[in-house]
Amino acid sequence: MLFARSTARIAGPLHPLFTLVAALAVVAGSLGISAVVGMNETVALYLVAGLAVLIFSFVNTDFALSVLILSMLLSPEINLGGGGNPDSATESERNVVVRIDDLVLALITLTWLVKTAVNKELGIFVRTPLNRPMYVYLLIGLFSTIVGMFMGNVRPMIGILYNVKYFQYFMIYLMAASHIRDMKTWRRYLSLIIFTGVAVSIYAIAQIPSGERVTAPFEGVEGEANTLGGYLVIIISLLLGILTGTRTVSRLAGLLGLLALMLIPFAFTLSRSSWIAMGPALLIVILYSPKRSAVMAGLVAGAVLLAIFLPSTVYERIEYTFSRENELRTDVVTIGGAALDPSTSERIKSWGLTLKQWTQRPVLGWGITGAGFKDAQYFRVLAETGVLGLAAFFWLLASVNRMGLRSLRRISARRHPVYHGIVVGYIAAFWGLLTHAIGANTFIIVRVMEPFWFLTALVMLLPGLLEQEDGKAETAERMQPGAIPQAGEAR
Repeated sequence: MLFARSTARIAGPLHPLFTLVAALAVVAGSLGISAVVGMNETVALYLVAGLAVLIFSFVNTDFALSVLILSMLLSPEINLGGGGNPDSATESERNVVVRIDDLVLALITLTWLVKTAVNKELGIFVRTPLNRPMYVYLLIGLFSTIVGMFMGNVRPMIGILYNVKYFQYFMIYLMAASHIRDMKTWRRYLSLIIFTGVAVSIYAIAQIPSGERVTAPFEGVEGEANTLGGYLVIIISLLLGILTGTRTVSRLAGLLGLLALMLIPFAFTLSRSSWIAMGPALLIVILYSPKRSAVMAGLVAGAVLLAIFLPSTVYERIEYTFSRENELRTDVVTIGGAALDPSTSERIKSWGLTLKQWTQRPVLGWGITGAGFKDAQYFRVLAETGVLGLAAFFWLLASVNRMGLRSLRRISARRHPVYHGIVVGYIAAFWGLLTHAIGANTFIIVRVMEPFWFLTALVMLLPGLLEQEDGKAETAERMQPGAIPQAGEAR
């Protein structure tokens, strides 16, 4: 225990010297193992790095969660195979892709379970307003998957891996909610989340000259621009919320600079689902901001600037959706006299096919990964887990929204304008993701859900931590020499 405490003090999660020494030790260790055993250098590096994360995660939870935040978007992926057909329409026939952050999260979860077993005071299942709907949703998904395995439409390994993935998302929330006990730690994690967003944006901007749609780092051969779009909806909404509570000119200029930096790759994702998602997010920012007129004026000015400086590829993408060439096709969907592009048409057609598929197993569905690939969250949940799973999913979403609004009410916009703005940004991001999920599997995408659930824990904890900090400040003020006792205090 003494060793763990000493190491925790030395191995601060962001200490530059420690980070440098740890990185050099990992590289040296991997090269040494590679030279002695003859192992591939990359495999040896992963092995030593994993062992280092395992050790330091046990002695320093701050380090573990910091590594997790950075690895959410900045870690490569490993293709484990599976069905071997990446273009298959059936989810269970596709290859299984595991990202390094999946392995990091698994290691951190393992060490967290061991620590809670050793130290009973930690308590892994901390009580929060979201626990019950989380557990119900997970249990229904697991049960429907087991039934799907017996029915023969879910491959056991694929189905189990996806269920584990869903469990990991909630473990991020539970670990953060259990560990963060003060505002200093809270601020550090929020800063890391924003730093990661900046790094991802710079990486994406570097892809623009290639002429391809920009994606997040390490997205594989093809990449998924819609994933980056959904992630940026979260970060941009968060920054917009912080802007509503910013009072100093220097901080305002810095935030506007970050927003401009992130809007560039957001535009070049060419993700229509992400663009549409920003509509509800902006409405939420206006609705809950204490100075609506100023916020609306700023958004209007920003919209004018965007209209002027938007790249031509954005306009081409919008025109493609409603191009006159689509009217000459017989395989597209027409809405209000407007013929949609083939991609959008196929997505809308798949909704009808999903509903027909659901009628065959309406209660529990086909099991997770058992209903084939669905590029729409709500229809996917309905097909895979039936009406029971969809009801549990909506219960969870409603609980998240209620928690966000409760945190907003408890934080004074006058006393804590920036933190009030952070919660406004979170709620805006949530409603943006709800919209994004109409045309994407938003709530199962690793690189969207991991930062979202970590932010959810931060927002859930924020009112209590602020009250704790305010209480300490008031106590310290009363104890100052010469302080005048308040009414009702002992003299």
